Formats: sequence, structure tokens, C-alpha cells
Amino acid sequence: MAETLNSDDQFYQDVVQKAPNAKPILVKDTDSAMGRYNLHAKKLDIHTLARAHGHLCDGLVLAYVELSNTLPKLFKDGVVDRTDLRVVAKNSPCLVDTSALMSGARINHKRLSLDNTLGGSFIVQRISTGETYKVALADSSFLRPLKAQEKLIKEKRAQGKKITAADIDKVEALAFEVMKTMLYADPNKLLKITKLPNYVYTFSIEDLGPRSDIVNRDVPRK
Repeated sequence: MAETLNSDDQFYQDVVQKAPNAKPILVKDTDSAMGRYNLHAKKLDIHTLARAHGHLCDGLVLAYVELSNTLPKLFKDGVVDRTDLRVVAKNSPCLVDTSALMSGARINHKRLSLDNTLGGSFIVQRISTGETYKVALADSSFLRPLKAQEKLIKEKRAQGKKITAADIDKVEALAFEVMKTMLYADPNKLLKITKLPNYVYTFSIEDLGPRSDIVNRDVPRK
């Protein structure tokens, strides 16, 4: 049965809830700060991630779709062991939050490395076996209208020009179309997942930077 959305879930669109690529993954952890493995796997979905991250967005959806189709490959039973993973991701609030929550990899434990050359791709590695995959969009051309609008807003801000409600409305509408594409497309056609033999993980935080998803928080809605 589909989950009933509460009034405080306005950020979570019904079209996302029903999407085939929004199905939850199974994860396991430990039972306490000094504990053993969980006896039972837990479900993790986009709804939970959007609450923790703060909003539903194209970056979160991109990361979820890519990682939910890649992380389970590292475990024979399909249950993602969040105690046994490393991840490399671009320094984006959405990509880092989602990859950390889905994998259990954290910067403070040197298990989540930053590499802005990856763009919207990820590298995931199972620590105990060294098995590694890279996941990326097979064709990112559907992102162009959204990226163009994001660039326009950034340029206006850099020039000291006023960002309008219409600017933000347009970028959010384009982002929603991108989300729908990623959530409903055939993952076998949407994604390119490549095994990386003999990959050596290197921890790096050289790409640390300012938070980008709050710069327009004071733009009026009308």
C-alpha cells in the first residue's frame, strides 16, 4: 500500500512516490554505537532522504537513482552494508548528502572523498573486497535546459542583478521535469555502470567549498 503523505510533505510529489525508480533499497548497519550487525535489513527511500536533506531536488534524485542501481551490485544478497563502503562524489550538497546517507560513507571517517571532476557520477567501493563500480548517466543531454537556467541565475547573481521569483520558478519547473525523466526512465538505458578493476581509493577534500543550495533562500515567491 502506498504511503499516505502528510500536510508537511508538500515537497514530496505524488508523481515521485509512484515512480518505478523510487523503489526503496535495503540497508544494514549496527544496532548501537558499540553494537553488532542488525538482525534485519531496513528500507531506505527517497522520501526519507528528502526529509534528511531538506528538499526534493534533481541532485538528490540523480544520486538516488544512480546509487540504488549500483550499491546493491556489491552485495550478493542485495542488502547494502553501510559499514563496508567508500564513495567518491562531487562536492554538491545534494550529491554528498545522498551518497553519505545511502552508503554510510562519511568525510570525517575518510570514507567519502570529494572529486569535482566526476560531475554527476559516483565511484563506489566495497572496502572488504575492493570491488568497485563507477556509475554515470549514459546520456545527459536532457539536463541541458536546466543547466542553462541555473547558469543564467548564477551569472545574474555574480553581476549583482536581482534574482526574481520567475527565475526560481522556471529553474524549479525544469528540475521537476529532469526528476521525472530520471525516475521513470529504464535504468538500463539511463545509466552507464562500469566495473573498475584494481581501483585504488584515495581520500581527498581538496574540493571543499561553500554551500550552494541556500544562496537564493531570500528570493520572494511572488
